[in-house]
Amino acid sequence: MKKHVTIKDIARELNIHHTTVSRALRNCKSVNSQTSELIWKKATELGYKPNLLAQGFRNSRSKIIGILVPDLQHYLFSKFISDFSNLARQSGYSVMVFQSSDKYKIEKEIVNILVNYRVAGVLCSISIESKTGEHFNLLKESDIPLVFFDRIPKDIDASCVEIDNFHAAYDAVTLLIRTGKTKIAFISTSSHINVFGDRLNGYKQALVDNNLDYNESFIIEQPGHCMNDGYSAARKLLELEEVPDAILTVSDDSAIGAIKFLKNKNIRIPQDISILGFDNGPMCIVCEPELTVVNQPIERLTIECFDLLMKQIESGNIHSERRTIKGEIIFRKSC
Repeated sequence: MKKHVTIKDIARELNIHHTTVSRALRNCKSVNSQTSELIWKKATELGYKPNLLAQGFRNSRSKIIGILVPDLQHYLFSKFISDFSNLARQSGYSVMVFQSSDKYKIEKEIVNILVNYRVAGVLCSISIESKTGEHFNLLKESDIPLVFFDRIPKDIDASCVEIDNFHAAYDAVTLLIRTGKTKIAFISTSSHINVFGDRLNGYKQALVDNNLDYNESFIIEQPGHCMNDGYSAARKLLELEEVPDAILTVSDDSAIGAIKFLKNKNIRIPQDISILGFDNGPMCIVCEPELTVVNQPIERLTIECFDLLMKQIESGNIHSERRTIKGEIIFRKSC
């Protein structure tokens, strides 16, 4: 096994005290430039790699940012992590990624891990099972900057960046109405989560403002928002005595699942039933017909989160600030 090169190894090679090597590798000005250059050259030659975690323990804070998401397979989260990692790297930070698998217990355990790692800051989108954000107070008590994004707990005072889901759903329903649809169903999930609750409320308000009746049976709340959930929800809607002429769903995946079921039943889209989803992942232009969606501007979401978190990390001032981003409808062929 290849030996891990330490600061003491470099010091021994150069016959220099290890504290001088340590200072040079931390770019301390107390080490003259000639000695520092010699140390860096030897460190590179020996293949020295700094132990960032150990540095974090010595300095009480690492150069690592923790990101906690419900599901790494979801397009929004995977794209967010990719974009954020690039921004972090440019600023000299590394990213450590955790998945809660939409489980409250796992999420709680990860929060403890993040504190033990003494990360520089944390970005989080909570699990579907999380009905409280109380466990995140451990980060605040440890003076670790925290920014929530997308899914945000209601009972903790922390910075957050969110999409304006209420008006996004409101605009989506309004668009469907303008295309002549009057019996609009909504495939939802876990309305205690801000994202899905806000979309449900936006859906309801759009019906009221356009003088359409709210039909309770048109709301199908599924345990999740994957393709199988959309498929199952569409089946339930077609079993109703009054069948909808349009369906709004909380995600691309559930919309694509609904499309699959409707096509199996020879339902024409959008002539018989229009479909409109949320997110705008790559599958939207692969399915047939191409899916009309509310686009979530992930690039903007990432930049706002990065800005909020870095301000807290660099200033040492942990504060609460909320930023809201407007979504936009991308019109394709499903409505």
